[in-house]
Amino acid sequence: MSLDLPPFDAVSLDVGGVLVVPQADVLARALDRAGVPHDPGRFFEAHYHAMAEVDRRLSDPEEFTDYTRGFLLAAGVPEDQLGAGAVALADVLVSSVWYQPIPGALAAAERLAAAGFRLAVTSNADGTVADLLARHGLVQVGEGPGLPVEHITDSGVLGVAKPHPDMFLTTAAELGLPPERICHIGDGGHYDAAGAAAVGMVAVHVDPLGLCPDTDGHAHVASLAEFADRVLATTSGDGGHEDADGQRRVEPR
Repeated sequence: MSLDLPPFDAVSLDVGGVLVVPQADVLARALDRAGVPHDPGRFFEAHYHAMAEVDRRLSDPEEFTDYTRGFLLAAGVPEDQLGAGAVALADVLVSSVWYQPIPGALAAAERLAAAGFRLAVTSNADGTVADLLARHGLVQVGEGPGLPVEHITDSGVLGVAKPHPDMFLTTAAELGLPPERICHIGDGGHYDAAGAAAVGMVAVHVDPLGLCPDTDGHAHVASLAEFADRVLATTSGDGGHEDADGQRRVEPR
């Protein structure tokens, strides 16, 4: 089934929850050392529960208290162990552990690029996301071992964080496109989807568990792979063309 979206020429990718999640074995070892019971098999879903908690409380995305609580509860940590679990994760749930690839995500981004969509990254991070992604062979600006993108907007470098308009407008400016010709896809209903929509971008929320209460304000997909499948279904066949300036325009059929 295709996505009913306005036409766009580029995709702005969030990192956490779209391309990667925290490295599960690092978190599990920290909880094991602290003697905190948990179910590592629930870590993947726990990330999306944690992001739903961050959205519900409108937390500062750089402050992980609400994220950690949502994550631990969804990972099976008993209520009376939440404090110990938060202490155990305080030193390890940091930017440097966000490198476990989400299955199919990078391949999906490559398919989007092959179809003519330009790619960028827009991430709330600490100034090191470009180095982290490149070091693990996941994403880099330009050619390299990972996914090539044209630009990476990192809140730690810019000095403001999503949903601040400057995060999205910086990505648009670096791509040389008006915001309405860019689709931003992220795992935050408020920080990603609403923030992107506020500057005129097409907004898509990765919400595999159906936790987002906003059923009308933006589109939802279960993953970047599903997004690519549905976008490419929309734009297959004669849906795309090149303008006189050589810019590929991909229009829904």
